[in-house]
Amino acid sequence: MGLLLGTDEMIAVELKNSHKMIGNVYMGKRDFEALKIGYVFNRKYWGHGYAAESCRTLIQQAFSNGIHRIYAECDPCNKSSWKLLEALGFQREAHLRKNVYFWKDENGKAIWKDTYIYAKLDGDK
Repeated sequence: MGLLLGTDEMIAVELKNSHKMIGNVYMGKRDFEALKIGYVFNRKYWGHGYAAESCRTLIQQAFSNGIHRIYAECDPCNKSSWKLLEALGFQREAHLRKNVYFWKDENGKAIWKDTYIYAKLDGDK
């Protein structure tokens, strides 16, 4: 697995052998020496450790460059995502109830979803 720089905030992840792009990791700058992390990987490559390896590398690099806090938001229904965050040493800090929607029903009414917020501080194991 290798990391390719896509933009300042979006990093492409590829397989070393084939140079096939399998996903990306987002590391967006926020106030107070903080970053927001997010990731999207091709479903075919889930469960192989690629997301964990790439996130772990980028998290270590961010902390070594002076970042104080990295946080993530995820859907509570996406157990794989929040389990990954916990495996990376993030702690759940909040459960926001029905705070966001991405779709509307056939009547145009918002379909509200909950959000978990996780964070990891420099020095956390």
